[in-house]
Amino acid sequence: LDVQMENIDPGDSLRRGEIYRSRRGATSGDMVAESPSGYPWAMALRTPDARTPAHDVIVVGCGIVGASCAWHLAAAGLRVLVLEREAGPALGSTGRSAAGVRVQFTSEANILLSLHSLPVWREFQDRHETDVGYRPIGYLLLVPEDDWDSHLQSVALQRSLGAPVEVLEPREALRYLPLSTAGLGGATFGPWDGVIDPHLATSAWVEMAREAGASFRFRSAVEGIERRSDLWVLQGDGFRHQAPMVVNATGAWAGQVGGLAGLKVPVVPKRVQIFLSAPIPDPRTYPLTIDTGSGVYLRSEGDRILFGLDDLDEPPGFSEGIDPGWLEHVLLTGVQRFPWWEELGVDRGGSWWGYYEVTPDHSPLIGPHPDHPTWIDACGFSGHGVMHAPATGLAVSELVTRGEARTVSVDAFSHRRFTGDPPRAAERNVF
Repeated sequence: LDVQMENIDPGDSLRRGEIYRSRRGATSGDMVAESPSGYPWAMALRTPDARTPAHDVIVVGCGIVGASCAWHLAAAGLRVLVLEREAGPALGSTGRSAAGVRVQFTSEANILLSLHSLPVWREFQDRHETDVGYRPIGYLLLVPEDDWDSHLQSVALQRSLGAPVEVLEPREALRYLPLSTAGLGGATFGPWDGVIDPHLATSAWVEMAREAGASFRFRSAVEGIERRSDLWVLQGDGFRHQAPMVVNATGAWAGQVGGLAGLKVPVVPKRVQIFLSAPIPDPRTYPLTIDTGSGVYLRSEGDRILFGLDDLDEPPGFSEGIDPGWLEHVLLTGVQRFPWWEELGVDRGGSWWGYYEVTPDHSPLIGPHPDHPTWIDACGFSGHGVMHAPATGLAVSELVTRGEARTVSVDAFSHRRFTGDPPRAAERNVF
């Protein structure tokens, strides 16, 4: 089904669902017929012989993005192998995220990724008879006076593309949770926004990919990658696999994995710490609420809240553990907006840490590497991998089978923005 994004009403989730479902009906023959000359390896799908590798694509990484890529590629008729170093799916950054999904971005490219992805999460159970834990609790952004005018410009862009976003007076935000409105210019609420269960979602795609013919190898850390003729050869302890195409979906480890192949992938790890409170008396479900002036965020988790704040001064790296000093800083910062935090208990044993996968401009890398067009990066989401995994998997499958992403454009997320293209405006709503 060849449908260009400009022919889609971004607010029409049902039509976008038809595009998404159509991927399941594609066959390898269909894909080969449309494969561009830059991907001659695809002819092997039509005329297998003794020299044909066992796999068309190797996906490295089985977090939520890798699982999405695996299913979309397998549903397109390709022979897919997924290599994951952990014992199961979603055991890296995916399973340690706050699992929010939203449309409230400042760049058109990110908004469009969300407008494709959120209907998938909203309708996943109806489409696939699998619960992924989607809860439309909303995102509530609390915006200071100095930033309010520019924030409203972003809202106008979001609405023009079909995103439902409500504009609120500061005091109207009180209907969602208790807070101080001092210094706020206003607030916005996204009723489509919410949370999913990243473990359920990733596991669902793994099972769907298996049903479509994909193979998964867990406890299979890739330790060496080389290019031999027209094939990538990936090796580790006790295994050696080869394929014409590789998808790098290793999240915070994407830079390291690219380095194994001699490729520069500008993604670095950044620790994120997420704290769990003791039970609170308010029975309401709080939306994922972000005080954009300070960066403090919170959302309900049962009768408790999850909360946190990105440490902008912490250098990149695989730092480990919960930092008690940072917890104290988060509480002292957050209590200015949420005075009830003075009495907030913290469940330190229930708190956790993980990693963001960060690029220089905090937007993802989606597309072929400039040094090797048969190496596709799908990484660097800077905390947005869960919400944009559906669109990314579809885009990667189209890049591999057709040489371009037709349903939703990912041109803004190519390597070119770091290697010579005119710089684009950086995404400002990075939480």
